[in-house]
Parts: sequence; structure tokens; C-alpha cells
Amino acid sequence: MSLRNRLSLTLVAFTLLVALGFGVLTYRAFVRQQNVQLRELLQQDLQRVAALLDQPTLGASVLGSDAGGFVLQMVDAQGQVLLSWGGAELLDTAAEPGVIELEGRRFLAGEIDWGSTGGTIRVAHDIEAALRTRRQLVQGMLVNGGLVILLATVVGLVTTRHQLLPLQRVAHEARGVDPGLPAEISYSGPADEIGDLASALNTALGAIRARQEEERHFLLEIAHELAAPLTLVRYHLAGLADEHPEDERLRAAAEAARELLRTSQDLLVLARGELERPLEPQILSPALLLERVGAEYPGVVLETSGTEEVVGDPERLMQVARNLVRNAVQASGDAAKVRLKLVQEGGEVVLAVIDDGPGMGPEVLEKIFEHRYSGRRGTGVGLSVARSIVEQHHGTISACSEPGRGSRFEVRLPTVSSRIEA
Repeated sequence: MSLRNRLSLTLVAFTLLVALGFGVLTYRAFVRQQNVQLRELLQQDLQRVAALLDQPTLGASVLGSDAGGFVLQMVDAQGQVLLSWGGAELLDTAAEPGVIELEGRRFLAGEIDWGSTGGTIRVAHDIEAALRTRRQLVQGMLVNGGLVILLATVVGLVTTRHQLLPLQRVAHEARGVDPGLPAEISYSGPADEIGDLASALNTALGAIRARQEEERHFLLEIAHELAAPLTLVRYHLAGLADEHPEDERLRAAAEAARELLRTSQDLLVLARGELERPLEPQILSPALLLERVGAEYPGVVLETSGTEEVVGDPERLMQVARNLVRNAVQASGDAAKVRLKLVQEGGEVVLAVIDDGPGMGPEVLEKIFEHRYSGRRGTGVGLSVARSIVEQHHGTISACSEPGRGSRFEVRLPTVSSRIEA
């Protein structure tokens, strides 16, 4: 559930509790006050009747009264009704006024001592009108409370949405941050907690950007320091290997120097930020591209079939293929155990690099394309660079492997026709 919905529900629940609490307290206060008034009225009637009984002309005064909704009884000491107005049934009363039911109606009844006779005077007031007033009050409070809650809900939703808009904008900006170029997010809201959050995010992004710049400068220095001597070593070792083709040690040293030189070139790509620069796309044949890479690694088996052309930067795609083949040769230990397959599946050209090396477990496969993750060999740069380049070409790269069963890396690139259709 979103934060906006949680806040809205919290506001509605709070409003409901406030309205319910206010209604209960108001109703209880009303009932309490009404009961006090009814008891006072009953007590006054009892006292008035008791006083009138002391008067010689009482009978005429009482008999001439209107007894509608009012019951008056004179009861002797033995509990016999001597005089009754409004009802013949003996009132079941107590010293304290209470509610009784007569003929399906509720009365508030009470009694008072009848002077020296030892009897009591009992009076009952019809309170149906008062109870009806209570019911009307409850109905009115429910209707008004419902309207208040509905209004509070609407106002809460609108207010919450408005208040959370700056936070939504910050979240949208944060989701759009490029990990390779973490630019600051823009925030134009009030200087509140959300503003503090945006400021903290910008501070963190600035620190990340500064750290990346430091790493790039460091990589650039290392790559430059390596490139010059490795180029010289590669040149001389290649010459010696050509002069002494029977010497396997010279050939192995020349190949090792070549791989180190490729690694330094990968470092230069990262250090210069070339992966973040625009591509220079061309329409090219993936088969020709693979043939060029295969020529750099004598012994690699190349299997190609007729495929459509693709749109891409030839140097970048060459770098992808070269990195994959280099890793496969290193894993298998022999270029002859590496196969390059090129096929077309629908609107995609599939380049597969297959080796017979020791393979990789699931824990390695999960992180194989992460920057700086190298498993058991290498610098962890080549595959990270390859993934970035493939994604720039709107393609995908994947790997499957099992320990002891070798590995298979696949690059899928859209064909020219599929790009046009898209």
C-alpha cells in the first residue's frame, strides 16, 4: 500500500474515532441531563401531591386534573391502591426514580411517603416522547457524523495527495538517475522534511559522482602506464615468436602480452567514459565481424550461417566479441576448444561463444556481468564493458554454465529490418 493511501486511511480512521467519541460523549451527556430533568420533574410532582394531600380540598383539585400520560396513586400501608388516576395497576416503584413499563409504554416512576398514614404516593410520567427525542438525536448524529467523515475523507485524500506531490517528484527524479552519470535531482518544493531528503540525496549523489571521477582518473593513469610498455613487449614478443615458431614459450608469452594489452584497453574505455558517449552506428555484417575476431585467435572454430545485417558501432561490437572469446580461451586453455556460432532467430542475430572450460556455478553466474566481479580469474572489467555495449545496441547478453560442463555466452542483437519495424 502506498504512503498516500496509508496516510489517507490514517486520517479517515482518526476522523472516525473523533466523530464517534464526540457522538458518544454528547449522547451520554444529553441522556444524563435529560434523566436529571425528568427525575426533578417527578420529584416535584411527588412533593406537590404530598403537600396537596394535607389540604381539605385536595380531592376536587386532583380529580379535576388531566391524567393523560400521567399516573397518580395513593397506596396504604398494606399496599392497597386507595385512589388512582391514569391507571389502576399498582405501580412498581422504589425510593429512587426508575423506568417501568405499563401497557407497552415506558414511564419514569417514583414514590414518596404519605404522611402519617404509613402509605405512599406513587407517580409515573410517560417518557416515550423523551426516548423518541433520544432516537432522533442518535439518527441525526449518525447522519451528520457520516457526512463529516465523508467530507473529511475527501479533504484528506486531496490534501494528502497535494502534500505528497513533492515526495513523488523526488522519487521520480531519483528513479531516473543514471548510475553511470549520477546527476543531482531537481527539487522546488518547500523547505521541509522532503526538502531535507532531496538535499541528502543530492549530497550522496555528489559524493558518488566525485568518487567515480577519482576512480576514472586513477584508471586512466594506470591504463596509460600499462599501455606503452605492454605495446612494446607485445611487439617484440610477437616478432620473436615469428622468428622461432617452434618455441611454445615465446608464443604463450606473446599471447599473454596481447591479453594484457586488451585489458588495458578495457580500462581505458572505462576511464575515458567512452561507454557513456554516443555510438557511431553503421550497417554491418556480424559474420565479417566474427571472422576478424576469430583471426586474432587461431584455432577458434567459427560456425556462421546467413544472417541479416545489424546496426551498430563496429569497434564497440568488436570489443564485445573479443572480450567473450578471450574469456572463453582463458577458461578452456586452448583456442581449439572454443566455438563461435552465428545464427538468426526471428528478428535477432544470435552470437554464441561456447567453451569446454571448467564451467561456473549459480553463485558466479548471478554476478558474472557485475563491474569488478571476476570469479576466479581476470579483472572483472571485460564482461561488464561487454554488457554495457550490448545494451547500448538495444541487445541482450546472457550466460549459462554448469561446473564441469563448460560455458555458453549469448549476445542477441536486433536486425536492421526489426529495428525499422520497431
